[in-house]
Amino acid sequence: MNERVAHAATYCEEQPPPMTDVSPQPARGAAPPLDPHGEVDVTAAIIAFGRLEQSNTAVMKIVASQLGLGVTDIRALVFLAGAADVTPKMVTEHIDLSTGATTSLIDRLDAAGYVRRSDHPTDRRSTVLELAPRGEKAIADVAAVYRAAFREAVDPHYLEFFAIALHSLADSLRVRAGSGLDEVL
Repeated sequence: MNERVAHAATYCEEQPPPMTDVSPQPARGAAPPLDPHGEVDVTAAIIAFGRLEQSNTAVMKIVASQLGLGVTDIRALVFLAGAADVTPKMVTEHIDLSTGATTSLIDRLDAAGYVRRSDHPTDRRSTVLELAPRGEKAIADVAAVYRAAFREAVDPHYLEFFAIALHSLADSLRVRAGSGLDEVL
Protein backbone atom coordinates (compact mmCIF):
# COMPACT_ATOMS: atom_id res chain seq x y z
CA MET A 1 0.00 0.00 0.00
CA ASN A 2 1.50 3.35 -0.95
CA GLU A 3 1.94 6.10 1.65
CA ARG A 4 -0.99 8.29 0.47
CA VAL A 5 -3.43 5.39 0.54
CA ALA A 6 -2.19 4.36 3.99
CA HIS A 7 -2.62 7.93 5.23
CA ALA A 8 -6.14 8.14 3.79
CA ALA A 9 -7.09 4.82 5.38
CA THR A 10 -5.74 5.98 8.74
CA TYR A 11 -7.54 9.31 8.39
CA CYS A 12 -10.87 7.59 7.71
CA GLU A 13 -10.46 5.38 10.79
CA GLU A 14 -9.67 8.29 13.10
CA GLN A 15 -12.49 9.70 15.17
CA PRO A 16 -13.61 13.24 14.35
CA PRO A 17 -12.91 15.96 16.89
CA PRO A 18 -15.47 16.34 19.68
CA MET A 19 -18.61 18.06 18.47
CA THR A 20 -20.37 21.03 19.97
CA ASP A 21 -23.84 20.50 21.30
CA VAL A 22 -25.33 22.66 18.51
CA SER A 23 -23.72 21.05 15.46
CA PRO A 24 -24.69 17.40 15.15
CA GLN A 25 -22.69 15.45 12.59
CA PRO A 26 -23.21 11.90 11.36
CA ALA A 27 -20.70 9.29 12.37
CA ARG A 28 -17.94 8.78 9.83
CA GLY A 29 -18.45 5.90 7.51
CA ALA A 30 -22.23 5.76 7.90
CA ALA A 31 -23.86 4.65 4.68
CA PRO A 32 -26.12 7.36 3.28
CA PRO A 33 -29.81 6.56 2.94
CA LEU A 34 -31.05 5.70 -0.55
CA ASP A 35 -34.23 6.88 -2.25
CA PRO A 36 -36.62 4.45 -3.97
CA HIS A 37 -34.53 4.73 -7.18
CA GLY A 38 -31.36 3.60 -5.44
CA GLU A 39 -29.76 7.07 -5.46
CA VAL A 40 -28.57 8.91 -2.38
CA ASP A 41 -31.64 10.38 -0.70
CA VAL A 42 -31.14 14.14 -0.45
CA THR A 43 -34.66 14.97 0.73
CA ALA A 44 -33.57 16.00 4.23
CA ALA A 45 -30.88 18.28 2.76
CA ILE A 46 -33.40 19.89 0.38
CA ILE A 47 -35.81 20.53 3.26
CA ALA A 48 -32.98 21.99 5.35
CA PHE A 49 -31.92 24.19 2.43
CA GLY A 50 -35.48 25.50 2.14
CA ARG A 51 -35.50 26.34 5.85
CA LEU A 52 -32.15 28.09 5.42
CA GLU A 53 -33.54 30.17 2.55
CA GLN A 54 -36.60 31.14 4.61
CA SER A 55 -34.47 32.06 7.63
CA ASN A 56 -32.07 34.04 5.46
CA THR A 57 -34.98 35.95 3.90
CA ALA A 58 -36.39 36.73 7.35
CA VAL A 59 -33.01 37.98 8.62
CA MET A 60 -32.46 40.10 5.50
CA LYS A 61 -35.90 41.71 5.92
CA ILE A 62 -35.27 42.51 9.58
CA VAL A 63 -31.78 43.90 9.00
CA ALA A 64 -32.95 45.91 6.01
CA SER A 65 -35.86 47.31 8.00
CA GLN A 66 -33.59 48.26 10.92
CA LEU A 67 -31.30 50.09 8.50
CA GLY A 68 -34.19 51.76 6.68
CA LEU A 69 -33.36 49.91 3.47
CA GLY A 70 -34.97 47.32 1.25
CA VAL A 71 -33.80 43.74 0.87
CA THR A 72 -32.60 44.49 -2.66
CA ASP A 73 -30.55 47.38 -1.27
CA ILE A 74 -28.87 45.01 1.19
CA ARG A 75 -28.22 42.46 -1.56
CA ALA A 76 -26.53 45.18 -3.62
CA LEU A 77 -24.39 46.30 -0.68
CA VAL A 78 -23.36 42.71 0.08
CA PHE A 79 -22.39 42.25 -3.56
CA LEU A 80 -20.35 45.46 -3.53
CA ALA A 81 -18.60 44.35 -0.35
CA GLY A 82 -17.53 41.06 -1.88
CA ALA A 83 -16.36 42.17 -5.32
CA ALA A 84 -13.87 44.61 -6.78
CA ASP A 85 -14.35 47.17 -9.54
CA VAL A 86 -18.13 46.74 -9.54
CA THR A 87 -19.99 48.45 -12.35
CA PRO A 88 -23.72 49.16 -12.47
CA LYS A 89 -24.02 46.47 -15.16
CA MET A 90 -22.53 43.92 -12.76
CA VAL A 91 -25.08 44.92 -10.11
CA THR A 92 -27.86 44.54 -12.72
CA GLU A 93 -26.69 41.01 -13.54
CA HIS A 94 -26.10 39.95 -9.95
CA ILE A 95 -29.40 41.16 -8.55
CA ASP A 96 -31.38 40.42 -11.72
CA LEU A 97 -32.92 43.88 -12.09
CA SER A 98 -33.67 45.93 -15.16
CA THR A 99 -31.20 48.65 -16.10
CA GLY A 100 -33.68 51.33 -15.00
CA ALA A 101 -34.33 49.65 -11.65
CA THR A 102 -30.59 49.33 -11.06
CA THR A 103 -30.06 53.00 -11.84
CA SER A 104 -32.78 53.92 -9.32
CA LEU A 105 -31.25 51.57 -6.74
CA ILE A 106 -27.77 53.05 -7.16
CA ASP A 107 -29.12 56.62 -7.15
CA ARG A 108 -30.98 55.90 -3.89
CA LEU A 109 -27.96 54.24 -2.22
CA ASP A 110 -25.67 57.03 -3.40
CA ALA A 111 -28.01 59.79 -2.15
CA ALA A 112 -28.32 58.03 1.22
CA GLY A 113 -24.53 57.76 1.57
CA TYR A 114 -24.21 53.97 1.25
CA VAL A 115 -22.25 53.90 -2.02
CA ARG A 116 -19.93 56.15 -3.99
CA ARG A 117 -19.53 56.38 -7.72
CA SER A 118 -16.20 57.04 -9.37
CA ASP A 119 -15.11 57.18 -12.98
CA HIS A 120 -14.32 53.82 -14.54
CA PRO A 121 -10.57 53.68 -15.21
CA THR A 122 -10.89 52.31 -18.76
CA ASP A 123 -14.49 52.93 -19.84
CA ARG A 124 -15.55 56.57 -19.78
CA ARG A 125 -19.20 55.54 -20.31
CA SER A 126 -19.30 53.61 -17.03
CA THR A 127 -18.68 54.13 -13.35
CA VAL A 128 -17.22 52.01 -10.60
CA LEU A 129 -19.19 51.60 -7.40
CA GLU A 130 -17.77 51.19 -3.93
CA LEU A 131 -19.12 51.21 -0.43
CA ALA A 132 -19.14 54.55 1.34
CA PRO A 133 -18.51 54.56 5.11
CA ARG A 134 -22.24 54.24 5.82
CA GLY A 135 -22.38 51.23 3.47
CA GLU A 136 -19.37 49.66 5.20
CA LYS A 137 -21.17 50.07 8.54
CA ALA A 138 -24.32 48.45 7.13
CA ILE A 139 -22.28 45.52 5.84
CA ALA A 140 -20.54 45.17 9.20
CA ASP A 141 -23.98 44.98 10.86
CA VAL A 142 -25.19 42.35 8.40
CA ALA A 143 -21.97 40.35 8.74
CA ALA A 144 -22.23 40.38 12.54
CA VAL A 145 -25.59 38.60 12.36
CA TYR A 146 -24.22 35.90 10.07
CA ARG A 147 -20.95 35.48 11.99
CA ALA A 148 -22.92 34.90 15.19
CA ALA A 149 -25.21 32.40 13.47
CA PHE A 150 -22.34 30.44 11.91
CA ARG A 151 -20.39 30.37 15.16
CA GLU A 152 -23.47 29.18 17.01
CA ALA A 153 -24.57 26.55 14.51
CA VAL A 154 -21.44 25.08 12.91
CA ASP A 155 -18.68 23.32 14.77
CA PRO A 156 -15.46 25.24 14.04
CA HIS A 157 -13.73 22.02 12.97
CA TYR A 158 -16.21 21.74 10.09
CA LEU A 159 -16.33 25.36 8.91
CA GLU A 160 -13.89 24.81 6.04
CA PHE A 161 -15.76 21.72 4.86
CA PHE A 162 -19.06 23.56 5.22
CA ALA A 163 -17.79 26.49 3.14
CA ILE A 164 -16.50 24.13 0.44
CA ALA A 165 -19.83 22.29 0.38
CA LEU A 166 -21.77 25.56 0.04
CA HIS A 167 -19.50 26.74 -2.80
CA SER A 168 -19.90 23.38 -4.53
CA LEU A 169 -23.68 23.50 -4.17
CA ALA A 170 -23.74 27.09 -5.49
CA ASP A 171 -21.63 26.07 -8.49
CA SER A 172 -23.84 23.06 -9.19
CA LEU A 173 -27.01 25.16 -9.02
CA ARG A 174 -25.45 27.83 -11.26
CA VAL A 175 -24.56 25.20 -13.90
CA ARG A 176 -28.09 23.82 -13.82
CA ALA A 177 -29.60 27.31 -14.05
CA GLY A 178 -27.32 28.08 -17.01
CA SER A 179 -28.38 24.91 -18.81
CA GLY A 180 -32.04 25.77 -18.43
CA LEU A 181 -32.42 22.60 -16.31
CA ASP A 182 -32.66 20.52 -19.51
CA GLU A 183 -30.47 17.73 -18.17
CA VAL A 184 -32.49 17.41 -14.96
CA LEU A 185 -36.11 17.74 -16.07
